[in-house]
Amino acid sequence: MRAALLHGPDDVRVEDVPEPEGEVLVRVDAATTCGTDVKMLRHGHRVLDAYPSRFGHETAGTRLDNGERVLVSDSVACGACSPCVAGRPQICRDPRWILGGFAELVAAPEAALHPIPDGLEAPGAAMAEPLAAAVHAVARGSDASRAAVLGGGPMGLMLARLLVLQGRDVTVADRHAERREQAEALGARGATGLEDEPLVFEAVGRPEAWQAAIEATAPGGTTVFVGGCPSGAAVGLPAGPLHYDELDLRGAFHHAPAEVDEALALLAGGSVPWREFEGPSIGLEALGDALRSGNEGRARKYVVVP
Repeated sequence: MRAALLHGPDDVRVEDVPEPEGEVLVRVDAATTCGTDVKMLRHGHRVLDAYPSRFGHETAGTRLDNGERVLVSDSVACGACSPCVAGRPQICRDPRWILGGFAELVAAPEAALHPIPDGLEAPGAAMAEPLAAAVHAVARGSDASRAAVLGGGPMGLMLARLLVLQGRDVTVADRHAERREQAEALGARGATGLEDEPLVFEAVGRPEAWQAAIEATAPGGTTVFVGGCPSGAAVGLPAGPLHYDELDLRGAFHHAPAEVDEALALLAGGSVPWREFEGPSIGLEALGDALRSGNEGRARKYVVVP
């Protein structure tokens, strides 16, 4: 079968590889791209196997054993560590990562497979993976009636839509006019900056964005870090607002299985319009150039059809 393999930083190759063995084989119908794939291409990632490594973790396909359409979740929690026992599998200390969606076939354990609701197309189903993380992040926030999102990429817009569905007054700050327009199409308000917000979600994943999110949070408010970033000590988070304004800082990472099913239902029911995030459909050979193309303009996910 054909698969995209990472051989090192900025070195992705499409090669013929043996079909995976064991577990459940899934024919990949669509795999969508995200910022983590860009990071993996540029400088690797802690969840990758040794080079050459398969990657791609937003994957929808068809089981070869029974023909069922499934979303392949990108991880399975161990079920035995302290967070798992406490009911927080998204921060499992020993998860098994299920990568390899940028290929014709992927092998996954039964526990990673989620049935796709009737009527939901494969590209939309693949987006349930990041949407589930957004579902989890929103649950990590406060109950403030007004909320803001810093960053209008696909994750930021998914967060905004979920907050709108909860009846909140939502603002999305992004420098791209096209993304502010997307936010407004999803029921939020587009802006170029934020100030004095009771609840702020950071969805950029850069040190300067973490600091901007904290500075935009009102005294006594809550900041939720969704974009991923080095530790606070490494980026020098401002101690003043944290101390004097008693801000509540929270991280939000990944998702639990029930949140994946919730995301699939939201996409299938149309509450979260997945086509708003749909980019061009490409083959495996175009994957490297697509990931290198940057993120200017509208927020979008390439749809890889192996």
